[in-house]
Amino acid sequence: MIRETTIVPEVIVGLTTSSSNALTAAVDTNAFAFCAGSSVVLAVINSHLGLDQRLFCVKSDALPVQTTPSYYNPATPTKPAGNGGHPSSLARYETVSSSASGDYIIDSPNRNKAAHRSRSLTSVSLSPSGKFLAIGETGYRPRVLVFSTESTASKDVPLACLTEHTFGVRALGFSHDSRWLCSLGDLHDGGLFLWSVNPKTGALRLDSSNRCTTAETMAWMGTSVISVGTRNVKIWRLERPSSPSKVRRGVDSIHDGSTGSPVPRTFAGRNCLLGPLKDATFTCVVGISEDTAVLATQDGAICILDDSDRSQHLYQVSKKDYRVTCITLDRSLGVVWIGGEGVEPDPLPVNVLLSAKIGSAALEEHKMPEVKAKPNEVVSTIFALCCIDRRLVTIDSSRSMRLYDIVPDSNDAIHLTTIQTLPCHDSAILGVLSLSKPNESQSDFLTYSEGGQVLHWLWDGTCTGRYSIHLGQPLDCHTGVLNELRVVRVFPGCEMLLAGDKAGFLHLLSSRGEANDVVKAHDGAVLDLVLHKLNGEDSLAASCGRDRSIQIFLVSNNKCLLQQSKVNEHAGPIRRLEFAEKGNILVSMSPDRTIVLHRKVLRTDGSIAFVSTKVMNFKITLLAMSLLPDATPTLLVSAMDRCIRRISVTQGRITHMFKASDHLNGEPAAISRLSTGNIDKRSTGASMVVGFSSADRSIRLYDLETGLLLALNYGQTATSDLAFVKASVPGGQIVDRIISTGLEGTIMIWRIAQKNMKRSDEDGTIDAHSTKFQPLSMQRSLRRILSKTEIAEHQRSLQSQAGSDSIPSGSLSPSRLRQKTSRFAIPAASEGSDLSFTDRTRSAHPFASIGSQRNRLKDSFSAPSSKSEQRSRPRRSSTEERCRHTAVNSSSSSIASTAAQLIDVLEDFRKQLITSKESLSSDTERVLLKELHTTLELLARTGKKGDASREGTGAGSFDDFLAKMIDERLALRLESENRLEPTEGVDSLTEGSSSPAA
Repeated sequence: MIRETTIVPEVIVGLTTSSSNALTAAVDTNAFAFCAGSSVVLAVINSHLGLDQRLFCVKSDALPVQTTPSYYNPATPTKPAGNGGHPSSLARYETVSSSASGDYIIDSPNRNKAAHRSRSLTSVSLSPSGKFLAIGETGYRPRVLVFSTESTASKDVPLACLTEHTFGVRALGFSHDSRWLCSLGDLHDGGLFLWSVNPKTGALRLDSSNRCTTAETMAWMGTSVISVGTRNVKIWRLERPSSPSKVRRGVDSIHDGSTGSPVPRTFAGRNCLLGPLKDATFTCVVGISEDTAVLATQDGAICILDDSDRSQHLYQVSKKDYRVTCITLDRSLGVVWIGGEGVEPDPLPVNVLLSAKIGSAALEEHKMPEVKAKPNEVVSTIFALCCIDRRLVTIDSSRSMRLYDIVPDSNDAIHLTTIQTLPCHDSAILGVLSLSKPNESQSDFLTYSEGGQVLHWLWDGTCTGRYSIHLGQPLDCHTGVLNELRVVRVFPGCEMLLAGDKAGFLHLLSSRGEANDVVKAHDGAVLDLVLHKLNGEDSLAASCGRDRSIQIFLVSNNKCLLQQSKVNEHAGPIRRLEFAEKGNILVSMSPDRTIVLHRKVLRTDGSIAFVSTKVMNFKITLLAMSLLPDATPTLLVSAMDRCIRRISVTQGRITHMFKASDHLNGEPAAISRLSTGNIDKRSTGASMVVGFSSADRSIRLYDLETGLLLALNYGQTATSDLAFVKASVPGGQIVDRIISTGLEGTIMIWRIAQKNMKRSDEDGTIDAHSTKFQPLSMQRSLRRILSKTEIAEHQRSLQSQAGSDSIPSGSLSPSRLRQKTSRFAIPAASEGSDLSFTDRTRSAHPFASIGSQRNRLKDSFSAPSSKSEQRSRPRRSSTEERCRHTAVNSSSSSIASTAAQLIDVLEDFRKQLITSKESLSSDTERVLLKELHTTLELLARTGKKGDASREGTGAGSFDDFLAKMIDERLALRLESENRLEPTEGVDSLTEGSSSPAA
């Protein structure tokens, strides 16, 4: 049984909802949904007044269950006729093809880019029955994804995928009977599409479409859709024939040949007369009946739209002194709740609004209910609100979600009681730190944002404490550049914190956020901090900044005492610092492709200093660095070459390196964030490192030992930091979690899950560590290379075949090129001699004739033709040239090349025989003598050898030749022993083999 590792998003803290289009509720199920980065959270309020979350992560490679053919983007880019042009542009011919299996192939260049694999979500809608959830993306070529909210349905695989929009989806809305879905595009898209929904399977089909460019939002009013925006209010009516069996002829009966779907109808719409509100900007709308809706403007005007007689009359019934941003209907109380800037939710009774549509004066005669909110409560701009089961959910500008309990009394007053506040950061979250227990807040980790907020959390997403760091703003604020928090580190024991800001200040804080000391450390932004606990209550701190300096501090008695300033250690800004070997080594990393190791020394006055001992240079830009928690100091470093390196701090060299590959997409990715932790190997089976790739916005989990990609998932559009957290659950069990923070203001808690994979073989049992069942990315390529000896044996067997069908073999060694020599560099030979100076020198040696014969053979077979012959020779085709070379090699070069190789082998064997002190075995010597004797007799009998060859080899019997060789070897040995020392005998013998004897 093999265990597969995956990372599953468990909890999302925070949200990215900034409009009423990103918050929706289902009345029948008391559930609501909101956008959080590239995910949607479907929440239900439990009995403990908490939220039970279900996460729907939108993935770019997710294939829908139901195939929804695209009409305006067909597989063949042909221009549609009649009203079949795209609402936003008739000249757009980008293609989207779909198959029966639901495999969408989008030809847009941006869709295939890695940076577009994880997108932000801008709109969401729940069907009134709570069965379907529609999600809209932002950016170029967005999608509308429809998911099933059933407990057994997949949260990663959508039911349908709609690709008709081009530049973002602004709003989505289901009809009251959940049979229709309307999607509104962004300003640059301008498309309004009506989709018919199959209530059983969730399949969608494009029914109607039109162009709408000025709408900000929309809402259903009975069977009509109302779109509102800048100086525009329009009603889109759903027109249908009286009998379903009647089919309208004309454009509605035209069918697309590629998909077989009918041409969508024109979504007919009529504008409303605005009257005095002709210059108003309408921000929100909600339908309260089949023919009535409530609208609000940016200036605070509350209006009633009456379409009872199909003439769309607009009445202004109230005026607020604040900007209205959102509106919702509470059907249980018959109240319309209005949210705006700087106020609490404001209720308006529906019966009062309907009775006041004859004029604004009638509204003053009715007593409006009073809202008694909780005192001393921070009020901010409300972006979105919804009502579920006598509770009001609001999302404000501080990115906090508030749950109110609505309690009416007998005096027509409505009490709003805050029952839950889900806090989060109101700005970009820059980092996360794992905390050791016990600590004062009993939290598992903390997060900090650029605005100075620090929040403490439990592993399940429960906030246990919060405070703010006071950042001093620069004196000259006219430039508009404000100071921001950059980095926070926690001292061992969680007793104090050290924070660095954009202005270069270091803030020493208590565990409750109280300032103890502030020092000016750098001229620019502080980029990193690192802490180490010394003996006693003192600690060592180091900071680095954009000014290319490293500052060493001794933290004692709530004060930061400067010990040393290291300047110009790097050519660029210093990004990362790490303490290793119990604080004896300080490691600094810079994007200038260097890592510097600093050794701690003690001065005579007792102060601490660090001296640079080694500089490691790389050929690629470094991105991230992390220290492994093992006893051996080891660094993990990622670079732009998409590799992760393991560097030994003590040795100062790279010990291991692996590619950050992706077996799913087939391409590696550069890791911009790294984090390591003590993960239990018994539960996961491997030591892990988690990283974030900014290229495809993915969270990746790798095995440190093998470099194998264990898991990959998407959840945030821009991850700022990662951390491993070990927490204990109430039962005493230790759980491992991965915490990721995003610049969009979200915190995601990931669970490391193990899945058992069963496979069957012959024995029925599988070894998980066996190479037979290793993952595909870990298996090596199969190789079986024949040696030269085996190839020679096969060639001799082919040559031994009788008849003309035998296949001649070529040379075993590669062909050698003849080196060209200059005429002026080599002296000419004498007229009476056939040998040059080199040949005469070699001929003095007893076996020089063999070498000379070999050289003459090579010259005879590789003699080039003259330039005149090459110019006069006609040019042959490539086919003729190959045939000519094949014929020559097979006819004459086969035996010559074999002879040349034999000469080389004999010469090498002769040299080894002279210089080596080892002796051959009797069997080997007997076989060798037999083969040599047989070969010489065959050469003498066939007459293939010339007179010079026979003279050089002694052309007599083989015994005489062997006796002469032995006598010569003995003579050389005796002569060398008489002339040289005993230690130089071997060297002199070697020289004697290549030079004539004295």
